[in-house]
Amino acid sequence: MYVVSCRRDFESNIHFSKVPLYRNYTNPASHKEFQEITIDPILAAATGKHVCLLVHGFNNPIENVAKSYWALVSGLDKPGLNGVGGYGLVVGFTWPGSRTGIGYFGAPRKADKAASDFLDLINALRAVAMTVDVQTHSLGARVALRALEKPGKTFVSNLMMAAPAVDDNILEPRESFFDSTISCERCIVYHSKEDSVLKTFPIPDAFDGIHGALGRKGPRRKAITLEKTPNVYVVDCTARVKKEHGGYRKTPQYFEHWKVVLSGAPLNRYDALT
Repeated sequence: MYVVSCRRDFESNIHFSKVPLYRNYTNPASHKEFQEITIDPILAAATGKHVCLLVHGFNNPIENVAKSYWALVSGLDKPGLNGVGGYGLVVGFTWPGSRTGIGYFGAPRKADKAASDFLDLINALRAVAMTVDVQTHSLGARVALRALEKPGKTFVSNLMMAAPAVDDNILEPRESFFDSTISCERCIVYHSKEDSVLKTFPIPDAFDGIHGALGRKGPRRKAITLEKTPNVYVVDCTARVKKEHGGYRKTPQYFEHWKVVLSGAPLNRYDALT
């Protein structure tokens, strides 16, 4: 599995690298078995393929990143989302989303900084791939949304955000990432009202007060979402994803919905996993 890092020495969970670094992880059971590479074999593998980029959330050491990405690749296998008819390539992206001196509240700034390298990766892959999708978890949503905030500068087919740890109003007109929804064909929000992390985790925006998390109850105002953000689709996963913040990657129904997304079939603007 190819992974691209903007962490210092690839693995630091605190500091940024001056340039992106690249690895090919070769053993799902060990984060210590890998080959140091350049971007060239990644671009070669992506040529003419449907590609999916994975972005993790807050405070993940490299061993957790590798484990969760391998779990997602395994989950994609079951409904046939890897290989012919699915993704020809899945690439992980990792950033130093650790705790800071002021706890979580410094982490969004790191997500914003990581977005620049993530944007470069998206554009490099778009130059050769058939399509590029992005799947994020938790604060990884902010990395992707920040990278996509300038419409016309980049474009992805499907942005799929599981348990997004961003404000529940942030996709609305005149809010921080409204324009990001224009940079993708479809933006899908997967949320669970029982998420034990987001339930007690107010998401701060320095200019707009404190709101609930998008990944708990979905967008704050359904009427605004339906009228003003036609690219946004909302999937309530409460029936299948309970208290576990990372439970999406253990949920077969999540991957089945993902299969529908990749197929290009019409989606309900508001839906639920049953």
